[in-house]
Amino acid sequence: MARLAPSPPSSLGQKRLFIVGSMVAGLVTLLFLFWIVLRIDGARVTDAVDDIGELIAALGAALMCGVAARRVPVGRTSWLLLAASSFAWAVGEALWSYYDLVRGVQVPFPSWADAGFLAAIPLAAAGLLLFPSCRQSTAHRVTSLLDGCIIATTMLFASWATVLGPLYRSHQGGVLKQSISLAYPVSDVVMVSLVVILIARAGRRGWTSLGLVMTGLVAFAVADSSFSYLTEVNNYGSGNFLDTGWVAGYSLIGLGALWALTSPSRQVEQAEASAISLVAPYLPVLVVLAVTSIQLLRGRHINPVAWAMALVLVVLVLGRELVRLWDRANVLHRLADTIQTTVGADTDSRYGRRRHVPKSVT
Repeated sequence: MARLAPSPPSSLGQKRLFIVGSMVAGLVTLLFLFWIVLRIDGARVTDAVDDIGELIAALGAALMCGVAARRVPVGRTSWLLLAASSFAWAVGEALWSYYDLVRGVQVPFPSWADAGFLAAIPLAAAGLLLFPSCRQSTAHRVTSLLDGCIIATTMLFASWATVLGPLYRSHQGGVLKQSISLAYPVSDVVMVSLVVILIARAGRRGWTSLGLVMTGLVAFAVADSSFSYLTEVNNYGSGNFLDTGWVAGYSLIGLGALWALTSPSRQVEQAEASAISLVAPYLPVLVVLAVTSIQLLRGRHINPVAWAMALVLVVLVLGRELVRLWDRANVLHRLADTIQTTVGADTDSRYGRRRHVPKSVT
């Protein structure tokens, strides 16, 4: 007797799988938080739970994204980049755990672990940019990229004028240490900026998977920036409750991949410009003006780096306007060609009918 091939899992079974995965991820994150806060079984065990928990969370996200890249037909490149990002961070965490748990020494800063941590950010950013949340033309993609640069530059300007600039000038470390210290908050600013842009431009379909990934990356960015700041003021150590942000972040990224695996693939929809997406990129200009005015009124000096960022912001805004004008001109040109072709075809059709009408017999 021929054996029947196993039938694919039902939609209800797939939803149950996602619900179970969500419950497990939420429970593990809460247990991690309670263990870190209460320091169960002492500081040494807490440090081990902290390091190993973060490593498992990152490896789990890398595994789920890798499976999604192989099995989900839509967005394979994006899932592959997110898998590579999670794995790079896991490598950094493994090196951190080696210093902390195996050698039993304070992790030096900078160290090779920072290479894995920092490599994860551009890979995740590229994965976000390529995420198939909506279908966009080339002009729309360029505009989205410029929007992200505008928001990132604004956030960097505000951070540099208020926190990063004074912190950088007061730091006594070498150039490498200063550069890596700034690389963390700068990268996180860029990440959050991309999330803001995608929220404004993402289509309705496929939002759940993208929303989980974006929420996870925001949690990641908060933990990352907190780590950078606490490291700068020499107040960071393993077993910090802020480390829960990394566990929660990678849990959400893994759930985003699980949702993509358990949900039927759908054709992405055409992106539509909303009122928020049209206005939002210009709000950062008001932020820069407000921060500059407040700093000047308080008698603080605006250093050349901040002025350079403001100049870059102006160039980005002008570039965005040029791209939009170019896109509108192309749209109008295509519309005119379509109208001309339609009218011409209609005229030829009518002329042909008149030419082939037989003469009436008298």
